[in-house]
Amino acid sequence: MRIENIATTQPNPAMPPFRNIPTTKFGSNLFYLFFAITVTAIFVPLNPRMPSAGLDASWQFAMNEAVARHMSFGKGIVFTYGPYASICTRTYSPATDRRMMLGSLLLAVSYVIAVLFLASGRKRLIILILLLFLATFGAPEYSLMSYAFLLVVCTVKQVNSDQQVKTVALRWWQVAVIIIMWSTLGLLPVVKGSLLLPFAASVALTSALLLYRGRVRLALLLLVIPLAAAVTFWVIAGQSLADISAFLRATIALTSGYTDAMSTPWVVLPGTAGDGLVIAFLAVTGLVYLSIGRAPKLTTPSKWMLALLVAVFLLVAFKHGFIAPTAVTSAFASLVILILIIAFLHVDRYLIWSLSIALLLTVFTSVTRDAALIKEVHERFGVGAAEGGGRQEEILAFCLRRALGAYPRTTYISTWNTYIGAWQGLRLRLTHGSELNDSFLRAEEDIRVAYAVPTLNGTVDIYEVDQSFLIASKNEWNPRPVIQSYSAYTPYLARLNEQHLRGADAPDWVLFDLQSIDGRLPSLDDGSSWPALLDNYAFVSYDGQFVLMRKKQITLQKSSYDNVYNKSCNIGSTATIPDSDGLLFAEVDLKPTLAGKVLIALFNPPQLHIVLGLANGKTKTYRVVSDMMRTDFLLSPMVGNTEEFSSLLARGMNVQKEDRVQTISIAPSYGGSMFWSDTYELKIKRYLGD
Repeated sequence: MRIENIATTQPNPAMPPFRNIPTTKFGSNLFYLFFAITVTAIFVPLNPRMPSAGLDASWQFAMNEAVARHMSFGKGIVFTYGPYASICTRTYSPATDRRMMLGSLLLAVSYVIAVLFLASGRKRLIILILLLFLATFGAPEYSLMSYAFLLVVCTVKQVNSDQQVKTVALRWWQVAVIIIMWSTLGLLPVVKGSLLLPFAASVALTSALLLYRGRVRLALLLLVIPLAAAVTFWVIAGQSLADISAFLRATIALTSGYTDAMSTPWVVLPGTAGDGLVIAFLAVTGLVYLSIGRAPKLTTPSKWMLALLVAVFLLVAFKHGFIAPTAVTSAFASLVILILIIAFLHVDRYLIWSLSIALLLTVFTSVTRDAALIKEVHERFGVGAAEGGGRQEEILAFCLRRALGAYPRTTYISTWNTYIGAWQGLRLRLTHGSELNDSFLRAEEDIRVAYAVPTLNGTVDIYEVDQSFLIASKNEWNPRPVIQSYSAYTPYLARLNEQHLRGADAPDWVLFDLQSIDGRLPSLDDGSSWPALLDNYAFVSYDGQFVLMRKKQITLQKSSYDNVYNKSCNIGSTATIPDSDGLLFAEVDLKPTLAGKVLIALFNPPQLHIVLGLANGKTKTYRVVSDMMRTDFLLSPMVGNTEEFSSLLARGMNVQKEDRVQTISIAPSYGGSMFWSDTYELKIKRYLGD
């Protein structure tokens, strides 16, 4: 095999480059020691987090448990993460710790090789900034995504030169290094499904550039290695090759519906400030493109490939950061990391300006992710107060008064914690081999103290979140495919969960706590599963937190209904629901316009809100998701919490008149019919029971 070597080039004196740090031999050794320590602290979860209760902690615990029980990802488990999720979540489990550590070590070694190749013994200042930034603001997802970008930039450096290049044969160890580096790329899609796009873009663009340069054998090699590695990692994790297509299909379904379902508005920052951050992100991106276009040492094909790659990666970063404003720091942090990697190839004043602005905005917005400040807000105003509308100005003033105290925690204290956490974890692993297992057992006991799930004879599932309670109880967990109900946000995903309740493997028991997110209509989450629960499960008890239901002897495959309403309604207008006894389930077909589809693909669409008029004269306003309304959801009576759900079951589904919904109106938060169709189809049917 042969490869092109880049000829050594002299820096352009007109550029303001990152100058190398002059060092003695001792200084050089000190630098590489710092390099090794920092990379280990950043990439290797020596001191992993322990399981706990809560929404995010529950799915993290559940992912590890699914791996431990050899559940099928893509069929038995449908979530945004794959069988190597612990590399990203860094949540400890005795069953997954070795896999987490080995996968993280592989990523760390490959990252080091790629960075040293790009630096070529120089540009240590860039390495220093990159590592300290990752130690301060980095998250495992940044590292994984930036690694894909890093590999393509390595390829650009290797094949790009405007001087005469010479071709030499690769030595065996060089081939081994290439195989290791590109095999590591195969981890991305089996860690987290949303990394499938960066993975595919990296593989495709690298192969395309090599093919353009006539390097057919190398192009095919770098195409095959990551694909084969991904499949190999999948099989090593105990997954079946036959389930790969199901995993990809589920990943696409989760990705396609994510923006509409999970986007949130600027709930604390004023809208103008939020829009200003969006403009700043786009402006910095423009500076990056200007820098790439003016790079004198990059060939035109390399510039085009780098531009396409930046577009893909920044789209992912932009969507991830601005779909939920509380994650806006991640958008700017990803931008900083990509700029620093580009700086290994080329530096000019535009790139330095873009880096400076992105760094400042990362620091400025980092206060939004400060756990201590978030806790203070929750304690003072209550969880979800900002989304409720009405206290935003008060919450903003509260946060601004405490921002200065939060910044040390999100900057240099965060850096220090990265190193001290790694040291404590290393010491534990070397001197107290059983301490992590003991901490894990104590964490499970703490979860059981928080809520004691009774010992049940048979299999159990828990709705809508809080899987930690059930897993820690040591009952036999039998989850629906989409394990947390708010994530069943497309018809395909919702039907998977419904079919699970109607199948032969349905759980014997169900624990049910109605708790939605982001102000959604409560009955919308897993809405199509409610008829299956009513058909096939009987009410047992309600303890003030969870409703306990037991499976009936006969399982119904479908529910019976009477159609009572089927009309086309105007968006924003009020529709009157026919007076009818019993439970009314609805389906709403409301589609985005072409402009709406573009907005969903690139940014956030206007949120849809439903206003329900009750027989008691009250009105209730909730957020709704268009795809979730395309499958059945309970419209009437109004059920807003677990106690009301319990009362409905205890009464034998007899509806109290004051709880009936009499009118319905659906409208977007802004834009009128610009982004959503001006009409929607509303179908209402009365549930007949079993």
